[in-house]
Amino acid sequence: MTKDKENKEKFEAFKAGILKWKNEHREEYNEFARIMTNCDETFYYQIFKAVSGQMRHIAREWELSWGDDGDETFDSIFILVSKENLPQKIEEMFSVPVPDTEKKCKWMNLARRMVGMKPKMKVRLSAPLLLSWLFYGKSFESMVAMLDKQMSNPHIERIDRMKCSLASKSIIAVSIKGGYRKKEDWERYFAMAKANKESDTGEWALQDVMKDIDAGTETAPLTEATKENVQNLTPGRKKSKACPLIDYLPADSGEAVISYIRSYVTTHQSAMLQALPYFVLKEMPLRLPLLNGVEYATAMARQFPDVSELLSEHSLRQAVGKLAGTETQLLEKDSKKLMCRYIESDANQKLLEELRNDIGKII
Repeated sequence: MTKDKENKEKFEAFKAGILKWKNEHREEYNEFARIMTNCDETFYYQIFKAVSGQMRHIAREWELSWGDDGDETFDSIFILVSKENLPQKIEEMFSVPVPDTEKKCKWMNLARRMVGMKPKMKVRLSAPLLLSWLFYGKSFESMVAMLDKQMSNPHIERIDRMKCSLASKSIIAVSIKGGYRKKEDWERYFAMAKANKESDTGEWALQDVMKDIDAGTETAPLTEATKENVQNLTPGRKKSKACPLIDYLPADSGEAVISYIRSYVTTHQSAMLQALPYFVLKEMPLRLPLLNGVEYATAMARQFPDVSELLSEHSLRQAVGKLAGTETQLLEKDSKKLMCRYIESDANQKLLEELRNDIGKII
């Protein structure tokens, strides 16, 4: 037996042991997977802290690579990791529970009991738990989502936003080259994420099912009744329009509003900030109603094709979804650092008030 074959068999046996643990601890794993999918910074921080303590050279190289504006691949990190027996070393890292999570969990469990819900179990970060998620969970997708969350922070520095983009690219590349994901897996993930943000899940579900059928998979054929039910998952939803922004505005003040927004976009160059006018315009007496972020992004792109500072339609759609959503982050609210929705931060509320006053005066 060759050395490579022997190592491969050992690694497969190691993975089989991890899968066995996952199957025997489903409730614990499910709670951890939920936390990671929801992009809770606590556990990501604990993982980095553990790596920093056990393999300081890797943590140090990560810090240096992140700060280097010329490093677009993080190759030095992957070279170091490849030299380590990382899966086995992870077992040495996580034996300490997460204090903040347990304290928070205690009060949350009390609240859940008061309304008759089952208390959430405490999650202790452990080697089998982390390895189960890395090998058999949506770990790559969750890491990309976490980076996307960090990029949406309006206070993030430009170099960090650039590095988040490059890190996402590296994660996707590693997942494909390592055989953990295929190009089609990522296409499906991004299509589903986009549909969730734009409330088009019914349309996405139908297209995804029909794609499987057209590709000749073993998916059972849909009856006509089933197809009709899938198509009706979004009842009454109007098709998004594709008009320039001025078509939505009152005829007597449209040009003045366009001039104001053009000036605003050139001086507010993040997607979050450029999405804020959407929420103000929805409150105004428009000629046509702005149904959703998709229409707003399309209207902005068609109205300002010559404005280089305007972000892409995709970025604007995502930003509207973030601002309208329930996701929270540690931001400044009421002059304090609090967990709040993006749109509730002091900075965004101040801008919204300025936009309401300025556009309201014009209209």
